[in-house]
Amino acid sequence: MGAELKSPKISQEPIQVYEGDNVVQLMLEEVVQTFGNAGGTVYLSGIDAGKFLADNPTHILTQLQTLTDQGISLQILTHPENMALLQEHQKHCRWMPEHVFSAIPICIYGNKVATIIWGSTDKIVVVDDFSVADTHRKQFLWMWSAAKNPSTQTSTLEDKHRLAEGIVKRYGGRVSYITSKDRNLFHSFREADPNPGYGNSFYYLCQAVNGLGPDGLGMKYFDGRMLVAIGLGDRFTLGGSWHYHVVNPMGEFDPDSLRTLSKHLLELSGVPVFVKKLTLEERDQLLQTGFSPIEDYPWHDQAMEEDDTFPEQIVDVDQVLQRLEKYEATSSLKRNYRRYCAKFEAETTWEPLGKDHSEDNSAEADTIVQEFFDYLDVRQLHISRPSDYDNIVHYPPVGKNGKSYFAQMVRVAGEAAGFFAMEAVSEDMAGLYASITLHQKFPYLSEYLIVECCKVLKQAGYRYLNLGGSETSGLFGFKEKFFPVAQNRMYWVVYKM
Repeated sequence: MGAELKSPKISQEPIQVYEGDNVVQLMLEEVVQTFGNAGGTVYLSGIDAGKFLADNPTHILTQLQTLTDQGISLQILTHPENMALLQEHQKHCRWMPEHVFSAIPICIYGNKVATIIWGSTDKIVVVDDFSVADTHRKQFLWMWSAAKNPSTQTSTLEDKHRLAEGIVKRYGGRVSYITSKDRNLFHSFREADPNPGYGNSFYYLCQAVNGLGPDGLGMKYFDGRMLVAIGLGDRFTLGGSWHYHVVNPMGEFDPDSLRTLSKHLLELSGVPVFVKKLTLEERDQLLQTGFSPIEDYPWHDQAMEEDDTFPEQIVDVDQVLQRLEKYEATSSLKRNYRRYCAKFEAETTWEPLGKDHSEDNSAEADTIVQEFFDYLDVRQLHISRPSDYDNIVHYPPVGKNGKSYFAQMVRVAGEAAGFFAMEAVSEDMAGLYASITLHQKFPYLSEYLIVECCKVLKQAGYRYLNLGGSETSGLFGFKEKFFPVAQNRMYWVVYKM
């Protein structure tokens, strides 16, 4: 008979576990107790500020400041969108690209490493061991050297409106604010466009440049021949200042006029100007006129051309619906669609979105958007903002809902759970410009909603649905579920002379 195997005895003394609802505060108190007034450096990685500060933001920020006041240096690795929440400590922060960022806080201080494990009961595991701490410290410093420095510039809404007023005054009528009265103008240019696309709609153009003017719909350049939308974007990855962007020239394409316009925009802002939603031929013409490739000055580190980083995906609405009936059971779309139907379809109802609805559900739609952004996965790349959907909810295109555009709110057991907004871009195609769902509360509603879009378009006589371009591979992959039959690549250039 063989000898009995025994587990080696492990000392528990170097390892301490804390539990509670205030684990961040406990961890920072532990740091203070360890260092006292002796000074030192604390290395914090994996800091998603929204989660890290959630328990008591004021107290936790005060604790961080107390560490600094006691001569304890802080080095914080966070996600780029967290810089504003940690603004008191930005000089100690750098940010990690989203594809390598993990929201598991690790704190290295002295000979200790504390790791916060989020869960139904949050925990801190503290290891008191020099070799472990030294290993983590070396790894942190390597990541710190590769991380990005935060912007030292700040942007204000006053700056944004000042730049908007500057180009409106400089251009003597050819640049003006977009209002709801311009819907017919944009519609007429879209109707005359020989190559109608996703970027031609009133929904898209105002969404891309919103936040300016009396209706918050952005600005336009119109000289009687060419129509372009103009907006201002706050881009933290490239200095944190406002950058003009010129969107989807329609009508008679005029490279010289676009160059002159961009030159004025550059003079006013002092930073490069982007021109987006171009065909390949238009891009090449602008490159020959003095513009530069987008690679010379990308929109974002992980999304070089924002929503055109990955091409537009176009689905055949009939094929989508047929595949739900005929395609093999391994189809993730079919599987998720059926899961939603089994749990929620009996309680699902639809109604027109917006003020034209007898009950005016636009305020509920605004709440859905805010909730959607509040619980987005922290590892996603967030370039959009809640305000990007203001025009979708409050300023629909010209025409009748259900014919030239399609905007519906979905309710589950009476609760507002999401909405979609589509607009026709040709006789047989519409673009999807909003697909917002409370998918954590109602799983698989995202897939169900897009299937509903296909049903609505089929009934209205449209054959294709353009799902638009994508900022990330994850979003592009989600759209792949709907079996795209075509892709449409659009291009960007930048004016930075």
